Amino acid sequence: MKNMKKILIGLFTIGLVSAATAQQDKHFSMFAESPVYLNPATAGFSPGQMQLFTNFRMQWLTVSDNPYRTISASVDWRMLDRGSFMGMGVNFYNDVAGDGQYMVNEVTVPINYAIELSKDNHLALGLQPAWYSRTLLSSNLTWDNQWTGTSFDQGISPNENLYGQNLNISKFDLSAGIHWYAHLNKQMRISLGLAGHHLTKQQIQFIDTNEDKLFRKLTVHGQMVIDKTNSNVSIRPAFFGFVQGPNMALTLGSNFKFLLRGASRVTGYFNEMSLSLGTYYRIGDAAIVNLIFDISGFSVGAAYDFNISGLTPATAGVGGFEFFLRYRLSFQGKGLGNPSIH
Repeated sequence: MKNMKKILIGLFTIGLVSAATAQQDKHFSMFAESPVYLNPATAGFSPGQMQLFTNFRMQWLTVSDNPYRTISASVDWRMLDRGSFMGMGVNFYNDVAGDGQYMVNEVTVPINYAIELSKDNHLALGLQPAWYSRTLLSSNLTWDNQWTGTSFDQGISPNENLYGQNLNISKFDLSAGIHWYAHLNKQMRISLGLAGHHLTKQQIQFIDTNEDKLFRKLTVHGQMVIDKTNSNVSIRPAFFGFVQGPNMALTLGSNFKFLLRGASRVTGYFNEMSLSLGTYYRIGDAAIVNLIFDISGFSVGAAYDFNISGLTPATAGVGGFEFFLRYRLSFQGKGLGNPSIH
């Protein structure tokens, strides 16, 4: 059974690099905690003037001896803040998958301008130039004709073009987005966004590069905050969906935030302490739970995905673990009041 799992994961990894129908980007379960990963137009929409964020995700622990790992780090900030403002940031992603150590590295620079339509009502347009690379250690892969009946013999040539090569490719990438944020009233805030990724549709195949290009990706996302009157509990429903070639996904659910210590009039958000619990559903794929603790601008969160897809027999229901750290800074003690949906 162990060898069968290796064969399955090897085939899946090969499919990622040699078949256009397998193209799919990274995704995070706690997507609402750093929307700049979803849409360049959201840079700068956070309490204070700057946000630092990093997270780590590991999945498919029971499928492969080399679980899939994703690491990200980002910083985004707000500047030229006079009602309307400019947002900017830098994001880094590293994704490593399977026995072939199939690696994607990406550095992106989101830039946007948010127009103040009215008080606490902004519409932002953003662009995101990026550098995008993929590498594969094909010497780590095993092939069907190398199976001896009890083990893989990598001394046997599989007669494949990828065999024995450490392959890499790097390309320029470009994304764009639009984002609307507004206070509907004292108890309700809303955020909606639409973004297009990989607009250059760059070539990504290691061999015969004229035949395979990265699918463009359309992302839609939204979140709402509903503060109950005379209550320390707020409801935060959110959704995230994308279409990328033949691949698509939709995640929706809500967090429930419990205010443990309220903000003072002087320091505002940066004196709060809260605990947030959330449940989400990635349709046809996973049930997700998360826990987030915030104190004085510092946040730590953890999520777990329960796999409920067709891979359940191989995964035993084990999906992915995800953790994040976030720190928000205020340099002036003022700004847009609270331009963040969070």
